[in-house]
Amino acid sequence: MKLKPQKSYQPRVSQAEAKELLTLRGKIFRSRKNVPYQLELIYLPYYFFKILVKNKKGETKEFLSAVDAIVGNFSILEPALLEPAEINEPEFKPRLNLEEAKSALLKQARWFLYQRSLSAWERYQLVEVGDGEMVFYPFWVGYYQNKARALEFLALDAINQVLQGGEGRKVFIFAFAESRFYPEKI
Repeated sequence: MKLKPQKSYQPRVSQAEAKELLTLRGKIFRSRKNVPYQLELIYLPYYFFKILVKNKKGETKEFLSAVDAIVGNFSILEPALLEPAEINEPEFKPRLNLEEAKSALLKQARWFLYQRSLSAWERYQLVEVGDGEMVFYPFWVGYYQNKARALEFLALDAINQVLQGGEGRKVFIFAFAESRFYPEKI
């Protein structure tokens, strides 16, 4: 059975760069390093939407936004950094469908623009949300053992070199739990 290739993007961070960025340094003694014992490149499902935003002066600007298909977190991307690629069989399956992702986008984008309006003293308004498209976005994941011998991980955006924490970390926990720990649910 021939699998249809899935749309993805080329990682801009090499494995060596990811290992350096994911190496933890000591808080007091900076020379002390905690190097990840394993590093892997994973692709998480995302829905990409083009959104149109208008300011108080009537000027409109288009942005590329993304909503992860596992938890529904919203982010804005820089399209110039994205180089298209294809992957054959993604490990992680989406939990949200396109409609659920679009409603999560509307809610979170409006809140983001409201906060941005308060901090910039200028009113921003969401005008239009385009059609969504499913893509698989690359991340580097480094695995560590802490002093109690428990496994921990850190995730790095393989395109923007941004460490994932807080809400981003929750996406990985749900993805790993569903596909690796409880695969019979899929």
